[in-house]
Amino acid sequence: MDYLICGADSANTGNAPPCPRCRRSGLPVKGVTVASLVREEKLPLPEREYFLCVTPECPVAYYDQDVVLEEKDLRVPVWFKQHDGPVPVCYCAGVTDAEILSHLERGCCSSLADIQKHTGANTGGQCLTKNPAGR
Repeated sequence: MDYLICGADSANTGNAPPCPRCRRSGLPVKGVTVASLVREEKLPLPEREYFLCVTPECPVAYYDQDVVLEEKDLRVPVWFKQHDGPVPVCYCAGVTDAEILSHLERGCCSSLADIQKHTGANTGGQCLTKNPAGR
């Protein structure tokens, strides 16, 4: 299944180097995003721009000309990669798809504003350092 990844249109990925595994162009991500999400044993990393592999089936999370980091090298799962179990929707507030679905099923939420009020999703403002896409 392909997901629409915020900011991953052809204008943003067309000039990016391809992922070394799946060969699909990635999404530019700031080094501060990668450094804040990578496991401690992978640090330090060179301070530069990286690319987020946007292929759900590919194990690579971030790459550049010298570094390849797989999702297992991160402290958080990448929301659009293939997973069993709950998937993060809002990294700042720790909200998962399962939590949002639960609120919808209980009938307490019927709009985005309701979901934000009940879960805190999309209200944290720390996407640069908590969301793997840095957005």
